[in-house]
Amino acid sequence: MKKDHIFLMILGVSIMSAAFGQDIDYNKFGIETKNSDIPLGLKVGDKAPEFTGYDQTGKMVESKKLLEKGPLVLFFYRGKWCPVCSKYLKNYQDSLNLITDQGVNFVAITPESIENVEQTVKFNNISFTVIYDCQEKIMKDYDVMFNVTKAYQDLIMKALSTDIAKNNGRDAARLPVPATYIINREGIIVAVQFDPNYQNRASVRWIIQNLGRAI
Repeated sequence: MKKDHIFLMILGVSIMSAAFGQDIDYNKFGIETKNSDIPLGLKVGDKAPEFTGYDQTGKMVESKKLLEKGPLVLFFYRGKWCPVCSKYLKNYQDSLNLITDQGVNFVAITPESIENVEQTVKFNNISFTVIYDCQEKIMKDYDVMFNVTKAYQDLIMKALSTDIAKNNGRDAARLPVPATYIINREGIIVAVQFDPNYQNRASVRWIIQNLGRAI
């Protein structure tokens, strides 16, 4: 009986460790863990924080007004320098009608400067809304923002000739976990894709499969 009790205690600790992400090598994905908050993302059932921001055309966008028209698919991307981001942005653009024809708003949030947003939009022929999170508030509110490790900054500089901080128009390098949130018209998050591994993102299929929860 005592052995069973000890086993259950160990199992409980293992489950808690996994739940809080202690088994994830955050540094591997450029996420600073020393003296830094680790992003965990909002959860299904949470109230989605309201946001405002300027899109690629200079138009002010308000989430409250978007939700008056229909549900919202909100996702974060890192920047024009990121080939994985470009791949998914193109996939989303190619399948955009499958999403918006259902009366759903489709919005991207990024930390990169408005000048680089314009380049990203042009390069990927994007027609959906892209918002420059100029105050980094949206990333903070959705708990996706992190400080980038020096090692990862050096890697991106060497491999992609990009200074992440300068790309964002900042003094320090901060990025979002490229998460996706599906939000119903009441402003409640009904589906979440959140993974510290920047290569794992919401596919078009995942988005379409989960839209029913918001419509």
